[in-house]
Amino acid sequence: MQTSRSTWVQMFIRLMAVARYRFIVELTGVFVVVWLACAGLIYVFEVGHSPRIHTFSDATYGLLVTMTTSGDSAVAPQTDAGRMVMGLAVIVSKLLTALLCALAAAVLIERKVREDMGLTMHRLHHHIVIIGWNLKGPHIVQTLRADAQYAHAPVLVMADLEHKPIDDPLLTFTRSPYPIRGEAIDRACLPQADTVVVLANYGEKQNADALTAVNCLVARQHAPQARIIAELLDPGQRPYLEAAGANLVIGIGEIGGFLLAEATIGNEQARQLLSYLAASNHKQSRSIQAP
Repeated sequence: MQTSRSTWVQMFIRLMAVARYRFIVELTGVFVVVWLACAGLIYVFEVGHSPRIHTFSDATYGLLVTMTTSGDSAVAPQTDAGRMVMGLAVIVSKLLTALLCALAAAVLIERKVREDMGLTMHRLHHHIVIIGWNLKGPHIVQTLRADAQYAHAPVLVMADLEHKPIDDPLLTFTRSPYPIRGEAIDRACLPQADTVVVLANYGEKQNADALTAVNCLVARQHAPQARIIAELLDPGQRPYLEAAGANLVIGIGEIGGFLLAEATIGNEQARQLLSYLAASNHKQSRSIQAP
């Protein structure tokens, strides 16, 4: 109970640190003060005159109905003083309601814009993170959704894009530099990820695998228990990606690179095939290096 209360207090303090949320709370407080104060005045002026107001509770309810809706003619004040108080309360309530609606709309619009731009802080656990985005990305997501075990698995894309790459209700997006850095790691909940797929940056002609290795290092540092699958462009750079922490390294030329999707869902046959391909590549490298 104490922990739950402390969590709510911390959340309230964080909200109050943001000006727009603090303004909403202040406007709500003003609305409540005006409501109760005017209700007290109406009770004083209308008791004994209005057939509907006998207690403070009656005055409070009647004024609340009038301030939040078009009003109830049955609780109309009978005295001049009561009418003046009621009129003042209605005018103030309409102004406050308009301001609150405008602020609420601004908050919702800002939240939607931040979500589309990939700047939202997510709360995910045991999810799949895709670092980077290229032609393999849609195929990976499609393969995940076609598998019964991963049909509803949360997937998060970390990429230097302007908006969410594909329309998938269970896919979230975090805008991030490449290689990944800074607060984007926290927004993506990278330490809580079960699987991390590092896609190659096809736009880089010479440093693509080096950037992939950096992403693997960062992912392994923040998610030591995660399974990391990396896409390789130059077969000669495979040892570096493995040293960077990748559990599986898949070359772009290995069956068109589509084993990325199969490896993501944990296909055992795909894993065995990748092990065979990796062993073959090592043998070829040694034979080329031998005098």
